[in-house]
Amino acid sequence: MNRALAVPAAIALLVVAGCKNDFSPQSDLLGLRVLALRARPLELAPGESVTVQATSYVPAGATVLSERWTFCPLSAGAVAAYACAVPQCEVELTPAPDGTVTANPTEIIAACLGFPVGTIPAGVPDQILTVFRYRIATDLPASRDAVLQIPQWTRRPPPDPNLPPVIDQVLIGGRVVWENGAPVGVPPLLPPNGLLPVELRIDPASVQTYTDAAGVLQTETMTGYFYTTAGTFSAGITTGVDTINDLEGTNLVAGQIAKVWIVALDLRGGQAVAGPIDVTVGP
Repeated sequence: MNRALAVPAAIALLVVAGCKNDFSPQSDLLGLRVLALRARPLELAPGESVTVQATSYVPAGATVLSERWTFCPLSAGAVAAYACAVPQCEVELTPAPDGTVTANPTEIIAACLGFPVGTIPAGVPDQILTVFRYRIATDLPASRDAVLQIPQWTRRPPPDPNLPPVIDQVLIGGRVVWENGAPVGVPPLLPPNGLLPVELRIDPASVQTYTDAAGVLQTETMTGYFYTTAGTFSAGITTGVDTINDLEGTNLVAGQIAKVWIVALDLRGGQAVAGPIDVTVGP
């Protein structure tokens, strides 16, 4: 797919903050973590609504005390820590029973600034960046924050909208354990102090081409982020549509369970999640 944007291509970002052990590998889930914020759609036509869902890891024994969502129809950008450029327009969002939140930027702008419903003034740029802010807190105590920017087209639909990557399969030890968005099998045992290969297969057809802010045709870079609650991954991040990462059973004991998540990103805001997948440590 080809597309032209008036702003940089990597405009939808996941930014997380909170306390963690800075000396541990990125893949090790040692505490509360926001793994992904997934939006549908990734770019908005005028009047269109967007739905966002968080995927978080909550450690065993921890209780979630609160999950707070806010939405602003205009982000101030990275320099301002993604603050709301029009603070009076920032609104609280109430999650649906499935945990998702939905917002309609056109309606929120109209209600906040007093414009007729369904219209955006002529002085507004053809594309603006909306921002979702998410905070999850537990009783450990611990909290984590995540921010996601979503482009809003104000005059016309996106000419060639960004779409999320598609995870075809996840294989562990050569065995398919995740397919079509769901678990499909039981992984082989992870040898204590041994290795178990974990393969991420992203559908090549979901890799898009686009024109960046400099007018250069680019191809999305598919990236895999690997996470585990036990052991560690030899690499926290991989690049490509078909990559293998070793799960290392370092200092584990027989019967222990490693919960594994894999997040595929296109580095333009598209995200897909596989997991959790339970991997049992063998004898």
